[in-house]
Amino acid sequence: MDVIRKLQNSAFFIEPLPDDTVVAMAYVPFQNASKLYSPEHGIRTGTMFPELNKPFDPDCNKGGDKIV
Repeated sequence: MDVIRKLQNSAFFIEPLPDDTVVAMAYVPFQNASKLYSPEHGIRTGTMFPELNKPFDPDCNKGGDKIV
């Protein structure tokens, strides 16, 4: 998408982590858009960013006992 390329080459692009990261310090990387959903798809999924589209699956049991 041209909009994404323009943002990545602009002053709005942020490096994911600071240059001066410290050992044993937790960091949450900044998100820079690499793809965008169409407006219609974004409304349906609740986000314009595919990286953030994490649908809830209540039947997914990754370890532990299922509460019935």
